[in-house]
Amino acid sequence: MTTPQFPLQDQLRGYSRALFSTWLYHRRFNILFDAGEGVSTGLMNRVFGIRRVFLSHGHADHIAGLINLINIRNLGAGDQTASLQIYFPRDNRLIEYVTDYLTRTQKDLSFKLEWIPLDADEKIILDDQKSKIFMRTFKTRHSQRQLSLGYNIIEQRRRLKPQFAGLSQREINETIWAKGKEEVAEEFEKIIFSYGGDSRPIEPEKISESLFLCHECTYMDVEDDERNFQQHSYLDEVLETAMAAKVETLLLFHTSLRYNLDEIRKKLEEAIAKKNPACRILVLYGDGIFDTAATQNWRRRIQKEKAQEKASGEHP
Repeated sequence: MTTPQFPLQDQLRGYSRALFSTWLYHRRFNILFDAGEGVSTGLMNRVFGIRRVFLSHGHADHIAGLINLINIRNLGAGDQTASLQIYFPRDNRLIEYVTDYLTRTQKDLSFKLEWIPLDADEKIILDDQKSKIFMRTFKTRHSQRQLSLGYNIIEQRRRLKPQFAGLSQREINETIWAKGKEEVAEEFEKIIFSYGGDSRPIEPEKISESLFLCHECTYMDVEDDERNFQQHSYLDEVLETAMAAKVETLLLFHTSLRYNLDEIRKKLEEAIAKKNPACRILVLYGDGIFDTAATQNWRRRIQKEKAQEKASGEHP
């Protein structure tokens, strides 16, 4: 039996290692989540497809790529006129330093650039024609001094009202003919994508039944947070969050550099066997997305890492 591709494989590109750089580009919505160092190098001319950037917080490994991103959009061989909106947590001083620098050094941009501060529980329309797809912010727990935000992409959908669930299609049609579609259907909001940035475990109700949750997983074990900063999450509690929220797919990112891919794979196997989560689990490791249900790609990357370590003399 072949393992199916995860739904967004052709829509997501990214890079993430804790402390160094994190960014994730969602091609379907032309959205970049965070903008760590190297985002322009990783995306190349795809940066011209970005229409919105949503920043989770102002730490350097999440915003250091903004300067070159804007420079490339202004000077590179692509659509230099497409507008760019950058959303960020309100009153974040670190991000404001970057905006000040860019305002001083990039005065003659070829495109419209907007910096838009956000608070928790704000709504941003993404589908301008139908207004059925939108972003909603939620507060995360990362830095005590600065607001940090997570983001849900939500689709307005319709479904059959519960009282009509047991009726035949003919009976439903008769009700529609007599009283109209609104009698049998109701609108509801479906979270189709969630991005949390760096944070402690996200409250499950904020990401309830998300189709695709991107949650940081800096540590594989709670004991590995040696400095006890308590700003990040570890594997067991992330899995518990995903299970409580009943998400369909979980993408782990922001893993500490202390773990190589083989160590992450082994820790995941142990945790999955212990907790038996119902969701599918992926890992964004460097620039690769690895599916726990498909071992071939893991094996190739692990073998490559071991060969590199041997050549560099890191592990005699």
